[in-house]
Amino acid sequence: MQIPTPSKQSTESVSAPIPTDKRRLAPSDLARDVDAPQPRVQVVNALVANSVVLPMARAVQLAVQQHPSIADTVATLAQQTAGVDYARAGYYPQIRVGLGGGASSGGSNGSSTLATASASQMLYDFGKVDSQVSRSQAMVRRQQAVVLRQIDVISRQTAEAVLMVHRYQALTDIARGQVEAVANVLELAELRAKAGLSTKADPIQARARSQAASAYLGQMSAELAQWRQRLRTLVGEAGARPVDVLPGLRSETLWITNAPEFPLLPDVLIAQAERQAAKAQLATSKASKWPTVSLDASGNRAIRGVNPNTMEKHGNYGTVTVNLTVPLYQGGAVDAQISAAAAEEVATRERIETALLLAGDQSRAWRELAAGAQGRLADVESRRQSILSVRDLYREQYQLGTRSILDLLNAEQEIHQAESDAQGVVHDLWQYRLEFITATGRLREFFGLNNTLVQGMELLP
Repeated sequence: MQIPTPSKQSTESVSAPIPTDKRRLAPSDLARDVDAPQPRVQVVNALVANSVVLPMARAVQLAVQQHPSIADTVATLAQQTAGVDYARAGYYPQIRVGLGGGASSGGSNGSSTLATASASQMLYDFGKVDSQVSRSQAMVRRQQAVVLRQIDVISRQTAEAVLMVHRYQALTDIARGQVEAVANVLELAELRAKAGLSTKADPIQARARSQAASAYLGQMSAELAQWRQRLRTLVGEAGARPVDVLPGLRSETLWITNAPEFPLLPDVLIAQAERQAAKAQLATSKASKWPTVSLDASGNRAIRGVNPNTMEKHGNYGTVTVNLTVPLYQGGAVDAQISAAAAEEVATRERIETALLLAGDQSRAWRELAAGAQGRLADVESRRQSILSVRDLYREQYQLGTRSILDLLNAEQEIHQAESDAQGVVHDLWQYRLEFITATGRLREFFGLNNTLVQGMELLP
């Protein structure tokens, strides 16, 4: 089936509303027009500058001090704080002044220019302004919790990057040791083959294993470079240094002390603040059905010509009134707002329960995974020691001609696998402990961020 092509007329009708000068897409021009900022210069912390090794806690502290996503949430907090002042303005008088002119009526000649001033003071509104202020304050508290959550997010991302760099540092060292061990076996096989004590197949098999070990070393080095680059994105050039994990991750008891305080988790605090905002919105919707009493005053003066209110040249005119305004009919809009606000309040209640349930589930899951990894440590270390003894025995037997080259190569492979498994279990254990700390809301305490300033925000327990 032939697909019809759009006609020239239809194409022109679609593109016609776009001016010709707006059809040029140049990123450099667009960046200049929108005033795109220059990339932020990442500053190395003084505590890290003179250090050869980058500790995990230092990396976290450096990342939270400069990450733009935290600055974004802090700026949004300033915006929400200004919203409270905007809501409180309803308590104070509203004063307006103006200047206008036009032709006078009522038999006067010429035109007039009037200077006007008016003031309005809310006397009683059945809680409309109070509830609006309460909602704005709840949104400030919500944004404060968002700032805490973002600090935790960046802390966890940085700690995970440090942990992965540390993992691949260890695996790269193990892979490098395997390359050296297999190279020694290859050298031994070549010497025995030249001496006629073994077949020429032995060096070929050993060389194949040596190439495989080199390829694995390249793979681990690439993984290390990838995670190191991720760390550099978070902390700057300090991320290029060797890293070390926080000693607390090595402790079997420090990370599980005290009962978790789930109500202090940022996600729970966010849901609680949203519930307060929903309650305030419900109060606002209910109050909108009631009248507002205000005191209004206005006055004007003809600075040129005749005041049309008094028909006097340069005349003054003023009024003072007490007004009561109430919405009589809005098509059911107020009732709909009340129903929506009540439903939102119920939804936020369930959101709090969901956050608490999820936090408890995650903390228990990570605790069990950490306990399982802790139990496997002894097994993998015992296996590693056994394989080392077997490798030494196989080397002696191969030199005596009673053991094949494959047995010795397999023993070297088993040693490498056992060492890699041991490092994998250790780092998995540390990862589970880190996730448990995250789930229980203790990252800031764990990394020493409490009682410090983070991008202008003072963090307290």
